[in-house]
Amino acid sequence: MTRWLTLSAASKLLGVHPATLRQWADAGKIPSFRTPGGHRRFRVEDLRDFLVQASHGGPDDIQATEDALLTSALVETRRELRQSPPSDEGWYSKFDAEGMAKQRVLGRTLFEKAIRYLTMPNEREKILADSRKLGMAYAHASLKYDISLLETVKAFQFFRQKLLRTLLSNESDLRFDPIDNATFLEHFDAFFDEVLFGLIEAYEQRLVEQRVIIEQQSDMGAPETMLTSPVEMEHPPQAEFTPDA
Repeated sequence: MTRWLTLSAASKLLGVHPATLRQWADAGKIPSFRTPGGHRRFRVEDLRDFLVQASHGGPDDIQATEDALLTSALVETRRELRQSPPSDEGWYSKFDAEGMAKQRVLGRTLFEKAIRYLTMPNEREKILADSRKLGMAYAHASLKYDISLLETVKAFQFFRQKLLRTLLSNESDLRFDPIDNATFLEHFDAFFDEVLFGLIEAYEQRLVEQRVIIEQQSDMGAPETMLTSPVEMEHPPQAEFTPDA
């Protein structure tokens, strides 16, 4: 007797996000059937065959799907940015060409890790462990241009919401649907909250460093005119975030 699974149940069996399975089905990699109501159904036998083939074929298909998702997310977000650029935001105007280039690299890395976190359940623990480093890299990039914590959080939330709207957009090829996965928003928030915690942690570390310097100058009897403000202080060496290969 043939057993049919819903998109949600089939994706859980394969260990991928429903959006990934949907793309595989659209590409003809996994057979699927549509009910009169338009819902997808998958045969258990076809899913098992796919798992066997994937075990021999390596992770190339999964990597290709992740690359396609990342490209779609970047294209959709850039289109939104062209339609409503953040030029009136204080943080946006403070970056020079080098700073904007750094932001683009960080943005791509953020999107890549977010998509991997959402689509690859088996890698979530490792990705979450690295997410704070990414948040700290965002903070250091802003501190270099004397951008406040408030403005940096505004910038981070700006791109966070852009990506979320892209993933849920009816016009997007990604078509992440919370109905397919009731924990979608929970996973999305878990990843981005951890990045945000890393960002805040880096700013707190800078405040502690500044306090120590001021206290040391005060102990040496330095006049108040010699005490530099947080904005005027020379920035200490910053740890660079290196995306995984």
